[in-house]
Amino acid sequence: MRKAVVDWLALLGVWIMVLAVPVVVLGGLGVLVWSVLDDDEGLQELSDLHRLCGKNHEGFGEAAPYGGGGSHPLVLFAGGTDLPAHATDGQNGEPTPKDVQLVACASRPARASDRVSESCTYVGGETDSSGFGGSVTIDQYPGKVDVTVYEARTGRPVDEFRLSGPDKLKCESVVLEGTKSHDVITVPSTSDYVPRLEEYVTENAKP
Repeated sequence: MRKAVVDWLALLGVWIMVLAVPVVVLGGLGVLVWSVLDDDEGLQELSDLHRLCGKNHEGFGEAAPYGGGGSHPLVLFAGGTDLPAHATDGQNGEPTPKDVQLVACASRPARASDRVSESCTYVGGETDSSGFGGSVTIDQYPGKVDVTVYEARTGRPVDEFRLSGPDKLKCESVVLEGTKSHDVITVPSTSDYVPRLEEYVTENAKP
């Protein structure tokens, strides 16, 4: 039984807490080889395609070849889960795992700038040392997400693009007692991803 496609971006909301996520990009010289692994289980569910978003971007030899004109069935993974955030066969339906030609992998959200776009302060709840109600301040930062599109069969990177979150969001009316002061960044919603991804689904294959 294939797992259902879940709009995790909508479930998670458009706020993601960022604690500290150092990112290191390594480059090297030599011959690039796109590896294709034929494991024992093979490609059975859409969630299996999340493997292309891993460190080695291993493709699936049984996935449909990518080439020619559309449609090019595509699956998006975001939010740190192996359940697809979006999947389309290019004809208003969900593709079968082996029909998928492209896999889009969204990076962890990061600050687009160090500018605080909104500060939300809450009072009440636990008291401070003076006996008065404490306060919690949550600073918002505009965020960004990098998306890389891979060929499902080979793991070859096809293209990449960047999406931005909204500049700021309306402050929530309440937060849970015990919430500590922290920073959050705004992130793109699923509706921001879909128009960009549709270009890869409907247009001629990129070399």
